[in-house]
Amino acid sequence: MHDGQVIPSAIVLSHREQLGRLAQGCPEALPVAYVAGDPCLDQLTTGTAFRQTYRRALGLLPGQRLVVVSSTWGRGSVLGSPSTTALRRALAELPADEFRILAAIHPNAWYAHGAWQIRTWLAPLLDHGLILPSPESETWKSALCAADFLIGDSGSLSLYGIELGIPTLLGAFQDSVVAPDSPMRKLGDLVPRLDAARPLPDQLTRAAEAQRDDPELAALRGSVTSEPGRSAALLRRLLYSRLDLAEPSHPAATRAIPVPSIPAEDGRRLPQLPAMAVTTEVEEREATVSVRRHPGPLQGSQQRHLAGAHLTADPDDPDPRWPRSADVLVLPRERCPRAEAVKWSDFAARYPACGLVAVEEADRGCTVLFADDTRLRARWTDRPTWASFTVAASAVHAWAERFPVREHVRIEVRAGDRLAPALLEVAPVR
Repeated sequence: MHDGQVIPSAIVLSHREQLGRLAQGCPEALPVAYVAGDPCLDQLTTGTAFRQTYRRALGLLPGQRLVVVSSTWGRGSVLGSPSTTALRRALAELPADEFRILAAIHPNAWYAHGAWQIRTWLAPLLDHGLILPSPESETWKSALCAADFLIGDSGSLSLYGIELGIPTLLGAFQDSVVAPDSPMRKLGDLVPRLDAARPLPDQLTRAAEAQRDDPELAALRGSVTSEPGRSAALLRRLLYSRLDLAEPSHPAATRAIPVPSIPAEDGRRLPQLPAMAVTTEVEEREATVSVRRHPGPLQGSQQRHLAGAHLTADPDDPDPRWPRSADVLVLPRERCPRAEAVKWSDFAARYPACGLVAVEEADRGCTVLFADDTRLRARWTDRPTWASFTVAASAVHAWAERFPVREHVRIEVRAGDRLAPALLEVAPVR
């Protein structure tokens, strides 16, 4: 309003229920209110048919799960919370081979602080695999279509996630900026807040179980738009009427979400292998080793999910803390092409904590050296994409701690329940 007059010629709303709130706040604007649905939600709804296409483009391996962490702008957002807690916890607590993490940050935050500042703040997370799409792209839409979980705040992506049936947690929520009796207010009451005292994997699992058949969340779905699938047609009709032009003869259709070009937007790729805190479980009867790896530099001093973990590190890591403390040193093939030439004495003096050295072989297996000059050859016989030589090194370390390898042994290596297991043959090098 200005000088008693309504300024816009049209006010576009996504849902009929918003007419009531507009009538309370500015009844003079009701004559120019126009319910036109939500074009983004229409895109997301049609985009779910291409879920697997988007997952492949985002680099997800079969069985991996995608967690989207969304942030609106301001102090009450996920990004504005202390130390970007939700993002850091997702990277630190969720096993790196089983999960990928993508940050969907509102363009207002990008443009308020600048891309350099955002990327500088998140640099430690980008170093450990955080996917950070640029604000100009529509990757956030394809990511929601591909997502298995969502950690959100009071931004619109949280409502979109609920509409799509994505198990959701609230990493932050600014109650003071949310309109009373609005769908977002109801979402804030229904969706659990991120709990600092409970492991994040457990919280995600419980959210998935509880929200699957929650009648109140089911009732909340449908609150974003009262014109599902019709936004393109309604918006075109409105715009052409304001231009006093006839609409085109062809029907208005929802535009497909582009397939993302994620390699250009992915986290930074460092030359050294990342330091990883690795937990393992060995089952002798079934000859299995379960391996879960977490980024070492993102861990705090006390982490319950890392009880009994060993540390793997690259001996050439520029940060000397990691190789000096490592139980397992891992050497990639491009820096050590001849595994047979590597000797334990090359590492013993510089890395006193080390108990095993693994040198990558051409087939993504490795040669393993022990302090007593024992050499083992670990070779994948049925290798899914996630099974790297560093995973093989951790599996051998865990097995050999309990059962010294004196003859050929076949071990089934697992990295969670959803990833296909891998077979690893380990034998002494004579």
